[in-house]
Amino acid sequence: MTATAPTPVTDPGALFTAPKRRRRRRRWLALGIPAGILVIVLVLAGVWWFTGFSFPGTQYGDDGVLFEDFDGEAGARPDPSVWSIQTGAGGWGNNELQEYTEDAVALDGAGNLVITATVPADGSAPTSGRITTHGNWSFTYGRLSARVKLPEGQGLLPAFWLLGDNVDRVGWPAAGEIDIIETPNTTSRSAHHIHGPNNFFDNWSLNESVDLPVPLADDFHVFTVEKQPGRVILAIDDQIVMDVEEWDVPVPGKWVFDDPTHALFSLAVGGNWPGDPDATTPEVNEMVIDWMLFTPADQLDDAPIGSVPGASGTQP
Repeated sequence: MTATAPTPVTDPGALFTAPKRRRRRRRWLALGIPAGILVIVLVLAGVWWFTGFSFPGTQYGDDGVLFEDFDGEAGARPDPSVWSIQTGAGGWGNNELQEYTEDAVALDGAGNLVITATVPADGSAPTSGRITTHGNWSFTYGRLSARVKLPEGQGLLPAFWLLGDNVDRVGWPAAGEIDIIETPNTTSRSAHHIHGPNNFFDNWSLNESVDLPVPLADDFHVFTVEKQPGRVILAIDDQIVMDVEEWDVPVPGKWVFDDPTHALFSLAVGGNWPGDPDATTPEVNEMVIDWMLFTPADQLDDAPIGSVPGASGTQP
């Protein structure tokens, strides 16, 4: 057999060039793909931070009526497409005593949502409930009302309120807070507050208290907030109790209420405000919510805030 002479290599470096190129390509792919993903994530995060846009899943309510009548079987949870039940202890920023639990929030089978605060006579930790529409439903402008029967007792703080949708991103007070109704200790006097930022670490507040002719715990009442550009109006039944405009904010405060807000109901126990329960506090306390109604701004037909459906005590 005749041996074939090997082909002479004119460029010895050519033997190594192709493998080196392949290694470089693999290295660029290994580094470039994660880097590209990181860039996309950073861009999306930057857009979210500076514009506050919402990811799919959030249902903003500006375009349509929302009516929650809380019909359902006794013991059932409120509609999870609208409501989330918040749980846990830890004081919630006010050194509160209660632990929020899922069991404290349930339909009663008679068309109401009931939040129950239990204050054990033996002094053990109270339990209660807190619900929010955060991440499910929120609104920028329009009228939100709820027909509610509030509990009364030393150390109880029932509340119907709003928080800015960007609270998870910017925190409190930068997101803003609107306390539609709070009744610390007694329902013979109502408290209404609007909190906003001076900067990221300080806050301003505007406050109003109203002495009432009869305790709100005696019956259901309709509590309302209307958000307009540069304006927030609060009412009990057909009576305006607080009307705040952007120029009412103390300098150097910032107005943040032209952004989307979500709704909360909570029944806190103890804390810096309103103080702790005592021997006079009932062991079982119920915040009973008959319905909640949102009407978009373009469907209000210039009706005064006093013309809230259900203000006479009937459902809308």
